[in-house]
Amino acid sequence: MSPHGAAGARKWVVNLRVLLLHNNQHDLPAVESVLAAQGYVVRSLAVNALTLQAEVERWNPELILIAADDAARDVVEQICVNSQFRARPIVVFTEDDDRLAMRAAMQARVSAYVVAGMQPKRLRSVIDVALERFKQDQLQIARIEASRRAVETDQARERTVARAKALLRRRGMSEPDAYAALRTQAMRDRCSLAEVAERLLAGA
Repeated sequence: MSPHGAAGARKWVVNLRVLLLHNNQHDLPAVESVLAAQGYVVRSLAVNALTLQAEVERWNPELILIAADDAARDVVEQICVNSQFRARPIVVFTEDDDRLAMRAAMQARVSAYVVAGMQPKRLRSVIDVALERFKQDQLQIARIEASRRAVETDQARERTVARAKALLRRRGMSEPDAYAALRTQAMRDRCSLAEVAERLLAGA
């Protein structure tokens, strides 16, 4: 990684709020110490399905770490549901190598699923990879959303032009003449066909 990239990575994690959810020990004092030393602000809680949603909402973490020897699937599912309107990276550390649980976690866009337990010495590398994957996932989602909005905008413009042509045809123009009239006006006004169509419809 270039010095610039390394600086960017450090900027990303400084003061990052981390919610550490666990249903086992996983040498938690060492884990918390490693996270704190790397600049994370850590809140460590035992997994409790009854209070989980409230804790996530109260703490509003920017990164969620889940250390669960079992029932990781249920925890992940609940976290993902709670996070659907507030995207955040989620990392699961577990001893459960259930492939169905792993597949469900990845489909829920968990950023990392580590089947080897939470080892303090591996935390930084795992979290760095998870943060980078989350960033790339968000960029991809943004690109897809932008593409979808562009298609919808183009379709809306096409419908507006079609309605304007239909109006002109009702006034006695042929299809080619109606299009030519709109195009000529757009060139004269130095604007798009859709803008000319919108003005025509607004004044009809």
